[in-house]
Amino acid sequence: MHDSTNISDFIDSLKRDRLISTGITAHEYIPSKDASYEDIEIRDELRETLKNRGIEKFYSHQAEGINLIRQGQNVIVMTPTASGKSLIYNIPVIESILENPETKALYIFPLKGLEQDQVKNLNGLFDEIKGVITRGTKSPLCMAEVYDGDTTPYRREKIRKTFQKRGPVGETAFPPRVNVIFTNPDMIHLALNPFHKKWEDFFKNLKYIVIDEIHTYRGVFGSHVSHVFRRLRRICKYWGSSPQFIACSATIANPKELAETLIGVPFNVVDKTGAPQSGKHFIFLNPLDSPYTEATRIFLKCINSGLRTILFTKARKITELIYKWSIERAPLLTDKISPYRAGFLPTERREIEQKLFSGKLMGVISTSALELGVDIGGLDVCILCGYPGSISSTWQRAGRVGRHGQESLILMIAIKDALDHYFISHPGAFLEKPHEASICDPANRKILKKHLVCAADEVYLRADDAVYDINKISDVVDELVNENNLKTGKLGDIWFSRKRMSQREIGIRTIGKPLRLKDESGRHIGDLDGRRIYREAFSGAIYLHRGRQYQVLDLDLENNQALCREVDVNYYTQALSQEHVDIIGMPQKSMTPLTKDIELYHGMMRITYQVVGYDKKNLFDGTKMSRHVVEMPEYIFDTEGIWMVIHKNLANKIIDKGYDLAGTLHAAEHVTIACMPLFALCDKGDIGGYSYAMHPEFKLPAIFIYDGYEGGIGLTKRVLDVPVDWIKSAVEIIQNCDCEEGCPSCVQDSQCGSANQPLDKNGAMYFLNNLLPISMSGSPSHI
Repeated sequence: MHDSTNISDFIDSLKRDRLISTGITAHEYIPSKDASYEDIEIRDELRETLKNRGIEKFYSHQAEGINLIRQGQNVIVMTPTASGKSLIYNIPVIESILENPETKALYIFPLKGLEQDQVKNLNGLFDEIKGVITRGTKSPLCMAEVYDGDTTPYRREKIRKTFQKRGPVGETAFPPRVNVIFTNPDMIHLALNPFHKKWEDFFKNLKYIVIDEIHTYRGVFGSHVSHVFRRLRRICKYWGSSPQFIACSATIANPKELAETLIGVPFNVVDKTGAPQSGKHFIFLNPLDSPYTEATRIFLKCINSGLRTILFTKARKITELIYKWSIERAPLLTDKISPYRAGFLPTERREIEQKLFSGKLMGVISTSALELGVDIGGLDVCILCGYPGSISSTWQRAGRVGRHGQESLILMIAIKDALDHYFISHPGAFLEKPHEASICDPANRKILKKHLVCAADEVYLRADDAVYDINKISDVVDELVNENNLKTGKLGDIWFSRKRMSQREIGIRTIGKPLRLKDESGRHIGDLDGRRIYREAFSGAIYLHRGRQYQVLDLDLENNQALCREVDVNYYTQALSQEHVDIIGMPQKSMTPLTKDIELYHGMMRITYQVVGYDKKNLFDGTKMSRHVVEMPEYIFDTEGIWMVIHKNLANKIIDKGYDLAGTLHAAEHVTIACMPLFALCDKGDIGGYSYAMHPEFKLPAIFIYDGYEGGIGLTKRVLDVPVDWIKSAVEIIQNCDCEEGCPSCVQDSQCGSANQPLDKNGAMYFLNNLLPISMSGSPSHI
């Protein structure tokens, strides 16, 4: 831990550094804030236990949340990181167990590992008040148990037997010792819901369901989880319980809406924090050199200054590169720093987390995987290598530092990206921008159909189902019957699943099964899913893992694995692809205030995607070294999206002005996709796009923008609510870039499958201005 003088001295050293200081566009200070307390009544033994831990007063939001829970309300708590949210649910849970030792609670976290700190904390509280929770025995009545994919089969069976149906009064093979289960949505989906009859006592006595990090349940994952939770509610009703829901969230625009959409029950919101907040320095940096080189320099400067540092990147490839460069430049720090990202094996992640918490590691380079609430101790500096893609994620990551009351530093380094370029030039707009909404779509037909079959397998569906409104989804039920997935009862008012354990066929996080990457010894080194399998695991691709480079030797899609060999090369690979878009179903024309020269539609589309080659790019400066051809199968998936059909009148104007039509539409596609995260909580990588100078079906130019996931998740549809703001933001991004012909800060896209060819920046500006009402074109407002 370091005091404010250390941080101030370090900031001064950055400003004295000639290479760094030139790029600093702003230094803002967010002052500290004192705590606001409110007293509440709690049991003497619990108050004494908390006092021994140094907790004698409660923040105002803790008191508000606890009181609402005691009144039987469903509550969502949205306060900053490290504001003591866990006490809000732990206190009512412990109180209820003290009053009735049969009480059960289910704690749900989005990832394995997030439970570990929490279960230790709760068991510690149980242990400290064990004199009360004994029921006449010498051992503590209750423990919290983790039940997830890392729990051994022996331990799982022992936990399950705890909750199975008892014999006559006083007879039971296993005493009911476990009151709280810690798990994740995957285990509920695959292990608790399908086997609920093995958990009879648990479900009958389930009083609380706690859902932490609820803001992470968005997009495809959130859409699946909304049905996992609905199935869980049906099972509770089957066993006669009606648990309260307690949810916690990072700051988003729509906490109540998100909670109610995910769970399907009403919620009360607690969002006025009483926790103290330490002062934070926020520096915006537009680097003269490569942003990744600059991030590496500053990261090492922090570590050498004794400041514990976390560096967030936007891609696993960059995480690995910066780690590789760091240990090459400072080999003595090899044991003091580490990369961290999704795709690491569970044991690797736990080891890194523990070393961070204990202080053995001084620094970590991470993707968004460490954005969530694993307790990694008090850090001093957070480096954001690239705008995280949303205001919510930015502050969630910034909340990783300054947890112990000391002042901290957040430093955002702009990468060559449209939103980075805008915000680094307009720090005031960044600091004033409201948080985004988190979006999931329980009505996604494809996802709904899958989970209805699961639900019917767990507890048969009824015409008067307590959770699913069968009248509203009768067409979906009929479709499942016709597809032979559901079977109708004799009276036509109940439906059974024709499939046993269909849960195993549904991945709630990925599209299809993840691809396993193995080295030549057969060791499992990582996973890929969806379109990334085709983009990153083609033969010849360079895959990075913990600073090591692996070349893909063979992609075996039939067996869902890729064989890799460790190599040491001076390049990375970027896929080149071809796409085709077909409209499927009945599109809906948007009633939009945009120009009459385009028609804007929303609907389902089929994407045919094929990797046809790749570029080798210099590891240090990104320049192209060579181009290669590969043969890969097509990847075809259905999704939802929006598209613009451009009338001949506007197309002719573009051509008459001397602009390249294909380059104009391609550039406009890139920049409008780049603006999507301003309106929906998503990453640019969640959105796909393709443009045609002449679409074969329409015989007119067209731009397609789609959700990059099978089935669609409602992201692109969001801009139909704000079409003028969306186009205005795209115009402003182009206007704010000083380049002549287009660059990564405006109309280029680093993931473009056609290597950003052709692009016409000026044509895109002309085209987008023509989409705006006359009174707005040429004078867009700020984002």
